[in-house]
Amino acid sequence: MNILIIRRDNIGDLLCTTPLMLGIKEQLKVDRLDVVTNAYVAPVLKGNHFIDTLYVYHKLKHGHISFFKVIYERLKLIFNLRQHHYDYILAFDARALNLTRFLRKTKVLTPIIDWTNQTEVERAWELGQRIGLKGLPGPLTLPLHLYDPSADIKKPLTIGIHISARRIKQQYPVTEWAKLIRRLHDMDPKLTFHIFWSPGDNQNSMHPGDDEKANILKNALKNLPTQFISTPTLESLMEGFQNCGSMIMCDGGAMHIAAALNRPIIALFGDSNAKRWRPWGVPYTIMQSETEDVKDIEPSNIIEAWFLLMNSISTYKKSN
Repeated sequence: MNILIIRRDNIGDLLCTTPLMLGIKEQLKVDRLDVVTNAYVAPVLKGNHFIDTLYVYHKLKHGHISFFKVIYERLKLIFNLRQHHYDYILAFDARALNLTRFLRKTKVLTPIIDWTNQTEVERAWELGQRIGLKGLPGPLTLPLHLYDPSADIKKPLTIGIHISARRIKQQYPVTEWAKLIRRLHDMDPKLTFHIFWSPGDNQNSMHPGDDEKANILKNALKNLPTQFISTPTLESLMEGFQNCGSMIMCDGGAMHIAAALNRPIIALFGDSNAKRWRPWGVPYTIMQSETEDVKDIEPSNIIEAWFLLMNSISTYKKSN
């Protein structure tokens, strides 16, 4: 049996599909499991043992490629995919569904659209259940070449703080990050803080970054035990996360990477669906205000949630 998965969207979406991919390969003993995705998110899959061929294309909006090169890539992609007949194609959005019109297949399946009360992992898994998957989805999976499991230090007194988020209502104000970190340090001076952010200029239309926000926070936290860690690659981001015992961060792709690395997470949600996009497979606490804007989450509530989470998993002992 040959199966093709077409998932074109963001890093978090793609990681939430890895339990499905692994389940298909292990349970159904398929001859081929191929995946189509875009170049921006492909590194979180490249090299995974359960994928036979990873087909990668570029989106014009991501830049660094001409319109004519995009057209050439798409035609080449269709040509390569047509070398195989797929018993099932799992198409995750309308454009993925459109691509299937040009491919050799027996049946096309699409996920349930109105999915609000369970996670994205379970939404993807439900597709697999239609073709024979049993049981529950496993953890999120990253290719081993991206990180070193033997370097999984997980220092309980080091908190990872990721300050970036794409959606406006998911962006916690830098002044509140500063208050949060200062109060945590005041409560336990042995805590250290590793600060992460999306690198780059916030005016970059293709890949806006938070260098300016990181510099403001750095100046606000002078004389505190902080490390500001630039992560220009996925490998460097994962390496940085592995040195942290826990994470405090907004919903987004980095949060799902932290979950794949088995980090306990305090997840700040704004106007996205926390039931659907919560961290999968790790201890976590969701923080979300009634206004569905992260700026209205009090630092004191985040601190209380962090202490409760750490005490519940017995990896942290507060300094005397």
